[in-house]
Amino acid sequence: MFKMYWSFVIACVCVQSVFAQSSYAPENKDWEFSGFGGGSFLGNFKFPTTISNGGQQGSQTVGMHYGAGYELGLRVSENLGESWGSDLEYSFATQPLTFTNLSPTIPSLALSHTVHHFTYSVAYIPLSRFSRFRPYAKVGSGAALFYINNPSKQEALEQGLELRDSWKFLVNWGGGFTYLIRPPVAIQVDVKDYISGVPSYGLPPTARVVNGRFQPGLARTGLMNNWQMNFGFIYQWDE
Repeated sequence: MFKMYWSFVIACVCVQSVFAQSSYAPENKDWEFSGFGGGSFLGNFKFPTTISNGGQQGSQTVGMHYGAGYELGLRVSENLGESWGSDLEYSFATQPLTFTNLSPTIPSLALSHTVHHFTYSVAYIPLSRFSRFRPYAKVGSGAALFYINNPSKQEALEQGLELRDSWKFLVNWGGGFTYLIRPPVAIQVDVKDYISGVPSYGLPPTARVVNGRFQPGLARTGLMNNWQMNFGFIYQWDE
């Protein structure tokens, strides 16, 4: 997927050289709307989790594996003067989730799962609006929805596990560049890191044994880094 991604980016940059022979002075406009796609990568996590059984305690390690997935999104941006910009963005990524060692009867549980991001970001752009090539760095905040698709929720429920979707606050940072092919069309390449807490999916922080029945838990600690690589097309306009 990485090889296809970068081959596509290089091809688009080469195609624009045909337009670069024009005599007009390029200028990036006030507003931008972009659609983008790419890859999303969350990784693996392990959480030592206490098991409470009456007056006794034990422990187990619960695993969470997020598969790499494809991402799609939309962004509305505003150029603020010569060196600053802001944007509102929505994206979702298909990232299958697998729990391991939840309970003696559920050693592994694979779920159809997506992650939705809603963010507001501010960007610093060192080159002027009259530059075709404009690198930028950005930082922002927002919310992430970790969503388990309904058929997977039903499958988990049939195994005695009631799972729920989880919302988490996030901060994001990253960078990239835009390249003005020919007004009002540009391309955009960026890499971002979404940092959030670990979702609970409705699981308590401690596993318990009640009346001989095991109730799974998940002792969440630390932060998650969801890395995303994107390529998109931009349409620009003035007010």
